Parts: sequence; C-alpha cells; structure tokens
Amino acid sequence: MSDFTFINIDYWIPVLFSTVVLFVVFLIKEWSRKSSSTFVIRIGVALVAILALAVLALKPASRFEIEGKQGVLLTQGYQESQLDSLKKTNPKLEEVIYNDHILQSQLDSLRKVFILGTGVQPYDFWQLADKNVAFLSGAFPAGINNVNYKTSAVEGDAWNVKAQYAKPKIGNQIVLEAPGNLAIDSVRFNRSQDTVFSLQARLKAPGNFVYELVEKDSTGIEIQREPLPLHVLPKQQLNILMLNAFPTFEIKYLKNFLAALNHKVLVRNRLTQGKFKYEYFNRERETLQSLNTTVLETIDLVILDGGAWNSLSRKEQYAVRTAVAQQGMGVFLMPDENLFYGNQPLLNFKFTRTSLSEINLENGVRVSIFGYLFNPSSDINATLKSGNSLLAAQRFLGFGSVSTTVLTNTYALQLKGNKAAYKAVWSELLKPVLRAEDEVVYWEDSHQSVYKNEPYDIQFRTTLNDFKVQDASGASLPVSGDPDIEDLWSVTFYPEQSGWHQLQLKTDSIVSTHSYYVLDSLDWQAKSSRARILANENYFKSSASEETPLYLKQAINPLYFLMIFLLAMGYLWLEPKQAKD
Repeated sequence: MSDFTFINIDYWIPVLFSTVVLFVVFLIKEWSRKSSSTFVIRIGVALVAILALAVLALKPASRFEIEGKQGVLLTQGYQESQLDSLKKTNPKLEEVIYNDHILQSQLDSLRKVFILGTGVQPYDFWQLADKNVAFLSGAFPAGINNVNYKTSAVEGDAWNVKAQYAKPKIGNQIVLEAPGNLAIDSVRFNRSQDTVFSLQARLKAPGNFVYELVEKDSTGIEIQREPLPLHVLPKQQLNILMLNAFPTFEIKYLKNFLAALNHKVLVRNRLTQGKFKYEYFNRERETLQSLNTTVLETIDLVILDGGAWNSLSRKEQYAVRTAVAQQGMGVFLMPDENLFYGNQPLLNFKFTRTSLSEINLENGVRVSIFGYLFNPSSDINATLKSGNSLLAAQRFLGFGSVSTTVLTNTYALQLKGNKAAYKAVWSELLKPVLRAEDEVVYWEDSHQSVYKNEPYDIQFRTTLNDFKVQDASGASLPVSGDPDIEDLWSVTFYPEQSGWHQLQLKTDSIVSTHSYYVLDSLDWQAKSSRARILANENYFKSSASEETPLYLKQAINPLYFLMIFLLAMGYLWLEPKQAKD
C-alpha cells in the first residue's frame, strides 16, 4: 500500500504563506491587463507555477507500508528459555540489550517489541509509547522483595520493620543489626514459602543511622545485607492545646495518650457560651479565656473540632490563622459528621462518599471510618493511606499546615488492648502537622528510595526568593517554582555517591539543611526488581494497543514538478511578446 505525502510536511505553514504572497504579488502585477483576453489563462498558469514551486519545497514522496521487524528487549534477569522460545517462532528476531537506557535508533525499525526480564526503568516508558509491546515477565527473584518501615522516628520509640522474603531457604535467618554490627532482633525461616516477618528495635539516640537486615545461612555465614536508613529525631516535649465543643471518648483517650508521652497538654472544654472547663497535664494551671498571638507563639499544635472553632470570635480565628501561616503552628481538626458538610475550619478538604465503615491499615490493623475518603488533589499531602485510599491529609497554609482524618472511634484499639496500634495511628496523624523545627524552610520529603545516578525529586516551601540549593559537593542545583503555589519549589538531581548526604539552602549563609540517604545500585535488588516488574506489567497492560504500521517515504523525482514550473514560466515570459507581435 502506498499514498502521496511530503518529506518536509512540517514546514507546510511557511510554504503556504509564501505561496499566497507570491500569488497576490503576481495578481497585483497583472491587474493592469485584466481586460486582456488572456488574463484568466495567465492567472491560472501563474497559479500552476507557484504550486509547482511549493511542491518542490515540500519534497513530494510516496509512502509505502512495510512489514517491519519484531524485536526483543533483554532486561535484567531475563530467562534464556523464554528467549529461545521466541526465536523458534521468529528466527529473525532482533535482540536489543537494555542497560537502564534506550537508544531510540534501536527501536525505529521494530514493529513489535517483546520485553523479557524485570522490564525497563519507568523513566523510559515514554520511548515505547508508540510501539506494540508485550511484556513477558519472569518470576519474582528470591530475596527480600518488600519492606515497610518508618524512615523517620523519635528517640525512645519502638521501631518496627516489616518485610516479605520470597523463596527463603529453610534454616537461613534474617538479623536486624544496629550500627556497629550490633544484633538487635532476628527471625529464622522454617519453610520455603514466601514469608512475611517483623523485627523491632528500641531507638536510643537521635541522629542519622543505617540499620541493616543481614541474611545468614544455617551455619551463620553472611549471605547479604540490605541497608535501612533511619533519621531519629530527638525526643521533645510538645506544647499542645485541645479545644472541644463537648467532651468525647476520642478526646478523652487522645489527651491521656499525649499526656503519657510527657507532652504539655491544656484541654479547654466548652460548657456554655463563654464558660469553659480546663484540664492540665504536665504543665502549670492557667486560665485561657481568649486566644491571641502571644498565647499561640508557644503552642506547637492545636487540636480542635468544628464546634470549638465556630465558638471562637473572629479575632481569635484570625489569631489562629496567623499563627499557622506566619509561625508554622499546626492545627489538627478532630473529625465529626459536620466536617463532611458545609464550611470547614481554616481550609476546605474534599471527600468522596464510600460504603465502607471499616478499613485495614497497611500494618494490618482494622479501624473504623466515617464513610468518607479524601479526594486526591495536588494541593493536599496524604499523611495516612491504605492502598490507594486516603485516610488522613494535610493542606499547607503559609509555614504551617492543617490536617484531619476520616478515621473514627480509634479509642476502640485501646479498649481491645492494642495500645501499640493506637500509638502508631496517632503518631502518623499528628507528626506531619507539628510545628516544623525550621520555620523558614519546610522540606516535603516523599520518602522515595533514592538510588545512585537515578533522579531524586524533593519539594520544599519557603517565602525566601533570593536563595540557592547546593548538593553534598557544593554544586548549585536548578530550582523550579510551582506555577500555582507561590511558595512551593522543587529540585531534581542525580546523586553520584551512596550514603547519607545533605542539601543546603543558602542565602548569604546556610539557612536550612535536608538529610537524605542514597542507596547503591546493588542494594535491595530483589525489592527493586519486584517493583519494576509490577510497574512494567501495569504500564504495558494499560497502554496495550494495536500494532503500529511502519511506513517508508520514497522521494518522487522532482524533475516532474521542475518541468511543470519551467513550462509555466516559459509561457508567462513568451505570451506578452506574442501579444505585441
């Protein structure tokens, strides 16, 4: 099959413009002879000459559909048996080796591409978007292919690491080691099926550490070790203010939980208009008749419900808003049914109705919800998720933020004796909204795994304008601002060395730092292979399409159009002379 096309089709607009201009110029030139009997013929011949010239500029060609080749992209961990099977069905199969990058020239002649192994890196998906791709994944590799733990914790916490090991060997063990090869906890495999295990450590000091999961065989010989970078924050006593329209079981258990952690807690329960009942934990007694900027300067977190917010005067509401925006104070909205209807305190969150009344958290704990989930949006930060369901979120207001949740009756966890789960839930809910240690810059870490020589994206918020961001080597990094959010900035760069490093935000001096850990390319291979396989399966399944035809353009001999142009110009040159004769 073939059809007519142009090689320089991308330039059709300037060629069309030039064609129109030339025709208008010729028309103006010939207008004085409009009474001549050959006027219309000359105009027609001139149009033919100009069109022939335009066709020459665009370079006419015939487009032929060609059969094209089939190719196979060999990625990490591909199986020779799969490759041999494909070669039997197509002996001319073209092999392309994938080393974490694709040369587009290697794919141009391929009509269909088979991918074997763990797949291509997600940043290369776009290069295969117009190809018919069949991803033939192998089995997940043996090893720790999934791990879940907090990358940031507080001094004194019981830190938990939950992981899955695929195809373990009976008798082998996994040891959780603290820095200095100090064994903390361990588990031994007694079956060869995929196994989920959990290990725990008590964090005794603040700082940046690298714990490790060490695999050993039955004789104690080390097989491999995987790093667990951890940022431990110093234990601090927070100053928390709780404002309630009326007491509830949720508030009762929450205030006792916060007091048991040695935080300073002041609870103000509204009795009637202008009358309150106060409770004090780990602090001196004082009466708080009204909220103002001076009072809120010392508050790290305000926990309130909608009724308490509505009972505040406009002056008090303005003071709270100012403390959040200018001083970085956090506000957590205790949810009730009214939160999902009408106006919300400070900032609005959008929700979607769901038929669910309970949901499983990622740690397996089952909790109750109000029957709503958050609508995902670019202006909210998810602070608690279950799969793709958003259970808690925060929105930023200047240097501070406002957070809330759809969870309800979490105190039931304590009634069931599951105090550790209760602590884990509320730590996740309140930690993101606390007043930031650095009130000039707020770093929004996505907790992504950062690998050497792969892109690392980090966002931060600041009202500073004249600043620069430098990496560990002192090199300045390109910074881009968000087009919609004035104070939101982002940096993308490729770390070159593994280990703990710092980003520095500078003006005349260092204003703020952000610590991040870079994994080596050999770290967590089973985990990264599993993640890549799943990403490839999801992408190429959703983007599957019919085979894209391949076409070859063959230029048409331009002499045909050149002859037309010369004949037309010859007529236009000779015709006036014949008319005079």
